[in-house]
Amino acid sequence: MRKPLQRHQEKWWLPVPHVPTSGLQEDTRKQLTHKRECANQILKAAMAINSVALEEMEVPESYFKSLPKNGKNCLGDVIYHYITSEQFSAECLLDCLSISSELVALEIANCVETSIYIWRKRVHSRTNLLDPNRSASKAMWDMFKDLITNGCKRDLLADRAESLLHCLKHRFPGLTKTSLDITKIQHNKVVINLLFETRRTYIRLLII
Repeated sequence: MRKPLQRHQEKWWLPVPHVPTSGLQEDTRKQLTHKRECANQILKAAMAINSVALEEMEVPESYFKSLPKNGKNCLGDVIYHYITSEQFSAECLLDCLSISSELVALEIANCVETSIYIWRKRVHSRTNLLDPNRSASKAMWDMFKDLITNGCKRDLLADRAESLLHCLKHRFPGLTKTSLDITKIQHNKVVINLLFETRRTYIRLLII
């Protein structure tokens, strides 16, 4: 522990800490602890601001166009089997998946988030599928029956997928941005600039 630390060549600008052999004094230790707590508070505040802003952003149309046709193909057979079973538990499902790294967790988060929008957010138009020879009232009744039959099932699957995504982010709090978040950021530059200004102001208030 007392060996001099070697400076990383790829990060040459980072300072190398030097600690006396006798250790830090009590006042210095308290000061460093206080700075660490303040830095953690600033980080949590910034992450909270980012999360709220991303949730409020409108989903770009390009994201909807890139969605697969159904959630089963997106999730895969294993996750889809567990998420459609009668006894569903998000925690048990994550335990069964045995996620080995944050990269794997991010891939699962992208698939689950996509399935949510397939089942709940995406608007399926059946205008081109209707028979022009059939009456308008008959066509509307068929569409209504289809929505009643499949709507409840899609809402249930979407609720379970949201629960799974929430548990996944809770287990991996440092998870990087999902594909949807990146798409939102790329298509909402004005909101992002406002977000940065708000975050800088909040950080100044914390420092003061």
